[in-house]
Amino acid sequence: MEGAKVIAKDLGFFLTHSSTKSNDGEKYPRIYLHFHRGYKNNTYVPDPDKKGRSNTKSLKDGCRFRVRLVGLPEEKTWMIDGVKDNHNPGQFCGFHNHALELYPEGHTQRNAFTNEELKDMKEMEWARVAPRKMMQTINQNYGTHHNKRQFYNMTANIRIERLSGMTPSDWTLHHAREMGYCIGYKRDDDRHLTHLFLAHPESVRMLSAWYHVILIDSTYKTNKYKRPLVEVIGVTPVKRNFNIGFAMMEGETTDSYVWLLRELQNMLGDRIPNAILTDKEGGLVAAIPQVFTKSAHLLCIWHIKRNIEAKMMDLGIPQEVARGVVHGSWKKVMEATTPHAMIEEWENFKNGFWGRNSKLIEYLDRECLEHKEKWACAYTNNIFHIGNTSTNRVESAHSTLKAWLNTSTGGVDTLFLSWHASIGGQVIEIRKELETCRTKTFKGAYGPPYGVIRGSVSLYALELMFVEGKKTPSECDCVIGRTHGLPCSCRINSFKGAGDHFQITHLAPFWSTLDYANPHDARRFEDNDANDLQIFHDLVAEVCRRGPSAVRAAKVALMSQLYPEEEGLREPRVSTKAKGRPPKRENARDPSWHEHAAARQGRRSTRRKTSTSDVTGLY
Repeated sequence: MEGAKVIAKDLGFFLTHSSTKSNDGEKYPRIYLHFHRGYKNNTYVPDPDKKGRSNTKSLKDGCRFRVRLVGLPEEKTWMIDGVKDNHNPGQFCGFHNHALELYPEGHTQRNAFTNEELKDMKEMEWARVAPRKMMQTINQNYGTHHNKRQFYNMTANIRIERLSGMTPSDWTLHHAREMGYCIGYKRDDDRHLTHLFLAHPESVRMLSAWYHVILIDSTYKTNKYKRPLVEVIGVTPVKRNFNIGFAMMEGETTDSYVWLLRELQNMLGDRIPNAILTDKEGGLVAAIPQVFTKSAHLLCIWHIKRNIEAKMMDLGIPQEVARGVVHGSWKKVMEATTPHAMIEEWENFKNGFWGRNSKLIEYLDRECLEHKEKWACAYTNNIFHIGNTSTNRVESAHSTLKAWLNTSTGGVDTLFLSWHASIGGQVIEIRKELETCRTKTFKGAYGPPYGVIRGSVSLYALELMFVEGKKTPSECDCVIGRTHGLPCSCRINSFKGAGDHFQITHLAPFWSTLDYANPHDARRFEDNDANDLQIFHDLVAEVCRRGPSAVRAAKVALMSQLYPEEEGLREPRVSTKAKGRPPKRENARDPSWHEHAAARQGRRSTRRKTSTSDVTGLY
């Protein structure tokens, strides 16, 4: 039978097995094969009055080509024979009513994947290679002509095979637990997953060393449930981000963010971040003081600037003028180094040209000045934020994750695999940079005052100190000591003049933590960790003392936390009130507010164009 199919394939058509007959009174067994676009039964006649949907396609063309294979036991072989046509007596079904194959790319039978190709595809799918890139690689390596639809279909089949009958939620939690992930989740009464938090084991170890500054932001268009995805990002001493964890939540409400921050707090233990940087998302802003009461909360200055531009454009001010104001007179307000200087700059702003615009002044007073402690340099210069005053690091993480996702309509398992794949390369790069700091140094760091600390602190710290050391005593404002934990210019020049060397203790421990598995301040938290363990043992003893009912209740609670996949969790419900892409803009990013404002202004064709003379002196 396979030989007959090979012969047909070489001739430009394909045969399909119809039936096998051996015990019907005939002398020889027979195997019937028919043309794959014809009808299986030689007696079948389609009903012309029975019409389906007019916009569907079908391969069936009514071809009656059929052959049969007749077994010859005496000769231990098979013979190919014709089949009589029941509708045309005396004739055989040996003719086609159509042209034979011209382009093999249009025929799935000819382009079926081989076992070797399937093995390579499974490896590439696990590595989150997009189907379109699989097509290029497989066709080039094997000299085949598989079409794009085949790769998308096979990728879907590989996912079904990978799930092995489990729901995407159960599969994700099961494999995350096996990989050592830190897991947190919530479900509703119908066992639908509502909240999910996952943190890679390497991320947990990095967080124990570099917990000082944390950035949080959400993004959309990452899953088919239309749920927000929140990424939590940390900062390393080698000027690189590390992904602490991600959370898919039911919505950006205060309760959801409190839950997320509680999960983050459990990972931190007694460690308290110096600064938490976010945009002005209402739910997140309200949640932070409820959980991290001792951490400074900073607002992203990039978002503040863009929102001011958008407000000015809404008030009819041209975009180039608005941008000039934000980077001119308003920048002086933001970068004033003392509260008194900031008040003076703000008064100058109000007394200037823009003080006439009451709506603008009211907006700045209400939306910006009310929260000045969270973004103005006069206040943030006293906080250890390591130079992080915007959420650009999180925006970069969003872009990286979406590059791994390949789709904005994947399930929770697809989201998990993409996140896991992105973390692997990130860890490698961070370790490479850490080892570079241990083995290399700048040529100018061999003498005083850097000779002792070279190789023990990050190269980025030395680079910042080099730049700071070039300042004159009159230019030194000592800010870098408070914001970065590094010696300021006057101290650096003092050590240079005396020929002394800096010690590691002169820098914040953050810069000398080049082994994140053994951070310098680990001993400080060992007693607290031991205390938590002792409390847990005491709780176990108390549960055992209370009897079987208490033991069963505690067992259920622990089992649901340690083995959540055994609960039979269902996929999250699809949100009907989500931000993100409208149905007819499947490949477009939603514009930000300032982009909406710019677009609206561009449509106002009747507005008078502003000349150069109109804007002179407005910045």
